[in-house]
Amino acid sequence: MTLAQGSPFPEGVKFAYIPINTDDTRLIDPLVCQQPLPLKLDEVIGYLSTTPQHKILIVSVPGAWTPTCGEVHVPPYLQNLASLGAKGIGCVIVLASNDPFVVNSWGKVLVKQFYNVEDNAKGVMPKVIFANDVGGFSRENGLAMDAGGFWRNKRYAVVVDAKTRNVEYLGVETERKVDKSGYETVLAKL
Repeated sequence: MTLAQGSPFPEGVKFAYIPINTDDTRLIDPLVCQQPLPLKLDEVIGYLSTTPQHKILIVSVPGAWTPTCGEVHVPPYLQNLASLGAKGIGCVIVLASNDPFVVNSWGKVLVKQFYNVEDNAKGVMPKVIFANDVGGFSRENGLAMDAGGFWRNKRYAVVVDAKTRNVEYLGVETERKVDKSGYETVLAKL
């Protein structure tokens, strides 16, 4: 199966994640870890389909703790969550192929540095989840690459309308840059 813009989002997609409490980012400790939980996208889609912010944004990165991912790709999303919420995004999932503990620690560092708590108090912020691609979603959909004996997700962004389950946007990077999957490009497509 290959994910494509305009196609239905597949059913049964599961990721693993450890929740990050964004209510008070001062309390976030990247060294404290919990057990990963299953993230069933069918449940997220079902819930968001009943809300005004009924779109899911998946931002995939090749790896946590890598320079482009942590310095260029993900920070603009975290700094501009309110604008994404105003465009109908109810959930942003940052997806990596690293194990869920690594993804969670990396996510905590980024949220602590770039998340705007004041915007969260206004109620316009999408939920932010840093997740592990435990089920191989990216690989199954042609969105992963062999990185010399192990698989990494490609750098991509997907917008799914929860009301229709259709993929509204799919931007996959073909070069080592952030262009098709970056914040500015995705915002312009919403």
